[in-house]
Amino acid sequence: MLEELEPVSLSPALVVDDEEAMQRRLGAVLESVGCPASHIVRAHSVAQARDRIADHRFGVVLVDIGLPDGSGTELIGWMRTHRPQVPAVVVSAWRTEEVIVGALRAGAIGYLLKERDDLELALALRSIERGGAPIDPFIARRILALLPPAASGAAAAAVSRETAPAPSLSGREKEILRLVAQGLSNREMAEMLSISRLTVECHTKNIYRKLVVGSRTEAVFQARRHGLLS
Repeated sequence: MLEELEPVSLSPALVVDDEEAMQRRLGAVLESVGCPASHIVRAHSVAQARDRIADHRFGVVLVDIGLPDGSGTELIGWMRTHRPQVPAVVVSAWRTEEVIVGALRAGAIGYLLKERDDLELALALRSIERGGAPIDPFIARRILALLPPAASGAAAAAVSRETAPAPSLSGREKEILRLVAQGLSNREMAEMLSISRLTVECHTKNIYRKLVVGSRTEAVFQARRHGLLS
């Protein structure tokens, strides 16, 4: 059975970044969404982050990719093995396909870019509290660009025969799926469609169930594979 995404607590939080200025900035963003300053712990390396995670119980860990003694992706993979209940979100300037996909495959539930302003980062973190998996819109477009173009002619017919039938989505579900592919949050989709966030979340859960996925990224991948976003 597909495990539904659970809401995430933003407190206490661990910020893993080797730049003190960025640590302070993310600390301020966390405070703006309700995490007390006393509940924010900092680490500047993979080794220090492991020690912090071993000694404390965190609601979320914000991880940079480039760290002095290794990669944030390595830390995320370690967390998946040793602290699978603690979600990791990448906040980084790295935007290459290899790094992005590697971090998501390692277990990150979101990938945000440092270049976004504090309000955008705060909204993304808020979505995590509601069980979301925020992917920066730029990152979402880069991931979609990795998908191969649709086959044509005889090749397409062969692929069609070998693959399972596309899941049946309602018109509203397809509409929400297209907005998910554009990187919109549940709040933004609710406002655009003039419906409640709860309704958006219900439709999203139905989409996950029909596509047999557990995240936004997987949903977009599967939707593209089945031609549901064409």
